[in-house]
Amino acid sequence: MAVRVRVRIERLPAGAGPVLETIALANTGYEGGPPNLSLPILAARALGLWPPPSDAVREALQAYGGIVQTWAVRDAVRLKVVAPDREGPWAQASVVLAETDNEAVLSDCLLDAIELLILKPGQGTWCFWNELGQLTRKSEPPTLW
Repeated sequence: MAVRVRVRIERLPAGAGPVLETIALANTGYEGGPPNLSLPILAARALGLWPPPSDAVREALQAYGGIVQTWAVRDAVRLKVVAPDREGPWAQASVVLAETDNEAVLSDCLLDAIELLILKPGQGTWCFWNELGQLTRKSEPPTLW
């Protein structure tokens, strides 16, 4: 099992574009530098990010299994974790668009920015930073696009 959380994603500038709620995979192996959100094409389309906007940059990234051609849109969204009893802080993120993805993926630096702490990845448990030792949350089922 992996850690997946419900996130609310807003296209920037805030309030100017569509909003999407989906389940995203928390992936500490996604070392993206600044906070990055990898989105499947259908999710990107729902946010108005596909076809890629004019400021998108074509990039080749090393991924599991080889090189993947992507588009990067710098500081394109803000997002937060939405749990049944509370919401986490908003964090701004760049978006990576890859035609090979089928679920939203949160980078390691984005996990820091939204204050999400993975407790036991094999059991799919997590908490917000300020809940450590007080509350254990369970992973959501995946949303595949």
